[in-house]
Amino acid sequence: MIDIDMLRNIEKEEHVPKDYVIEVIRATLRTAYRKTFNEHNSVVKIDLSRGSVKLYAEKRIVKKVQNPVLEISISEAKKFTDDLQIGHTVLIEIPMNMLSATAVRAARQVFHQKMLEKKRKISFTELSKLVGEIITGRVTRRKNEGDIGVNVEPYNIEGVITPEEAIPNEHLARNRLVRVYIKDVKETEKGPLILLSRACPEFLEKLVRMEVPEVEQDIVKIKNIVREPGIRAKISVATKDLRVDPVGACIGTKGVRINAVSRELNRERIDVIRYSSDPVIYIENAMSPGKVERVEIIPGTKEANIYVLHKNYASALGANGVNVKLASKLTGYAIHLIELSEGDDANGQR
Repeated sequence: MIDIDMLRNIEKEEHVPKDYVIEVIRATLRTAYRKTFNEHNSVVKIDLSRGSVKLYAEKRIVKKVQNPVLEISISEAKKFTDDLQIGHTVLIEIPMNMLSATAVRAARQVFHQKMLEKKRKISFTELSKLVGEIITGRVTRRKNEGDIGVNVEPYNIEGVITPEEAIPNEHLARNRLVRVYIKDVKETEKGPLILLSRACPEFLEKLVRMEVPEVEQDIVKIKNIVREPGIRAKISVATKDLRVDPVGACIGTKGVRINAVSRELNRERIDVIRYSSDPVIYIENAMSPGKVERVEIIPGTKEANIYVLHKNYASALGANGVNVKLASKLTGYAIHLIELSEGDDANGQR
């Protein structure tokens, strides 16, 4: 008997179509028959309305039986059909208990293997559609070499955050719900390998889109994002709508929008920068919160000298040079920070 409710549950919870399950049942029974009788003349009939499954042997009517698995005599065929023409076939029901125990075990293994393969394939297809999206998962464990396991809900499949894609010094406790960015999904023999990230720029961009309607509606455009995960990030933004302040829109009233993003990133500092097509203005903006006296583009290069006063040098440089490093990545210019002595003007002259 087939439990129809069970098939519906499999279809709903495991996303495996019931028609596929029925075909697998059919194939496994044929396999069990072949292993028991060493022939391929089985027929499986499944009646969903009754929930019944029946196994038959298709035998040819002959005058003299030489192979009783494949053939049946006219006198024996009379018990099953009125069509007794030589060469025609008749279906003879085979009780399930006639199948050998070894064949049944093998059939069960085939059934479970095919179901597992189908679930993996469905999961891979569904999860591949989510590449580039943020999902919420539950931290499961810290694996070998520092990998962090995250259960991807509702698929109940474990994804992995490698050390390179984790925010440094962030402690993700077991069972904690956490947002992650699906960076890639790879098909493996063990099922889909889901590569997750909390450190990539794309994760930050998605978070900003979730918090800032003007960005999601493309009123404000994100031009570039660079990060030192867990420490600092810079986002350059622009708009063609003169009524909108792109920086203010991203920061929000009293910083409510950008602070929400920062909290999700383990309090990573986020500088929102106004983009400009003028590299001098863009570089000066990118150096925020550092105060710059002058930006000098070196002709014929993608390099710039930036002059800052001694009192502003530390903030312009940033801890371990992070501010200059991110400003350089954001603008695409190699930045040389030049400290002005007290009494020097922006041209380095007293």
